[in-house]
Amino acid sequence: MMSFSTSGPTRFAPRALALALAVVLSGCGGSSEPAPAPAPSGSSSGSSAAPSAAEGLAAGVYTAAQAEAGQEVYRTVCSDCHDLRELRGSEFMYNWEGTSVGRLYRSISETMPEDDPGSLDSEQYLAVVAYILELNEFPAGDTELGSDMGALNQLRIQH
Repeated sequence: MMSFSTSGPTRFAPRALALALAVVLSGCGGSSEPAPAPAPSGSSSGSSAAPSAAEGLAAGVYTAAQAEAGQEVYRTVCSDCHDLRELRGSEFMYNWEGTSVGRLYRSISETMPEDDPGSLDSEQYLAVVAYILELNEFPAGDTELGSDMGALNQLRIQH
């Protein structure tokens, strides 16, 4: 394994390395996130009006049922490689605070599961993101987290 110090090889836990790679890879192609798209002026089919960027995650951008579905996806697909400690609390916030929910969604959907990236459907990836938001004590609401990247990019992960 590659060493970054002269005192001996540095070992990285496989999960931490995979998470670090996902964070780094999600930033490839530019050092900043894409500019948020303007909020849609009308409601789209299948979803109510999204909370404004000012309301953010505190407005409840996913449902409890969606987070529950995400927990099931986590148990069956993600838990073999990812411990919950990576997905909540200070470790999660260290890696994701200040970034957008859109960036989190893109990172997960483009790189996971590691052995078959992109193999889940968008509803499953959105459910996993909802579960991660729940784990980090962002409140559930009445509207499911949707796949509108403009809206997801406007939602900042911050407490």
